Amino acid sequence: MSKNSQTDLTTSVPRSRTTELVLGIIGGIFGIIAGLLAMTIGGIGSALEASGSAGVSNLGVGCIVVSALAIILSAFINRNHVLMGWLIILCGILNFVFVSAFGILSGLLIVIAGGLALRK
Repeated sequence: MSKNSQTDLTTSVPRSRTTELVLGIIGGIFGIIAGLLAMTIGGIGSALEASGSAGVSNLGVGCIVVSALAIILSAFINRNHVLMGWLIILCGILNFVFVSAFGILSGLLIVIAGGLALRK
């Protein structure tokens, strides 16, 4: 083996993280939509004087914040992909916890983006 072939084997090429970026952005957008929908339902519940409607509105705000954070973390995925991957997975789980059925699609997309970011 020549010296050049040994250096070719040890040199690693940085991975393209486009898939994680796209899934994180799409999941974050769906999460923002789910949060707005939860806030709308909470507002309608408040107008009809239903109990617990303020909690639904607050959880909608939390979902919007977590979804925006998932978009931001997806943009920085190339810096430290393992840390960002775990934080994105946490955002996806929180998205599902905050708005439950409304957050299934967005939470799933965000968790998949975080899982893909954990690859080498």
